[in-house]
Amino acid sequence: MSTLSLAPVLDTAAAAPLRQALLDLIASGDAVSVDGSQVAQAGQACLQVLASAQAMAASVRADFELHHPSEPLASMIALAGLDSLAAAA
Repeated sequence: MSTLSLAPVLDTAAAAPLRQALLDLIASGDAVSVDGSQVAQAGQACLQVLASAQAMAASVRADFELHHPSEPLASMIALAGLDSLAAAA
């Protein structure tokens, strides 16, 4: 299992690097574990990247799990209505 720890600030500027890191992990063929415990701020762009990565992992039959989402991350996931992402937590 490959693990990625999310940055404390997931703003628009963080979306492209996050996308690339997740694409690389999914391409490796391993299960993907994302640690959200350090997130203090999460924006819509990064939430979309996480949801897209989850869908991509499912399309190649790789596990995708979001572990320990911080309170700010969990709140933004709920506010955005990303129930499938919350289920991965």
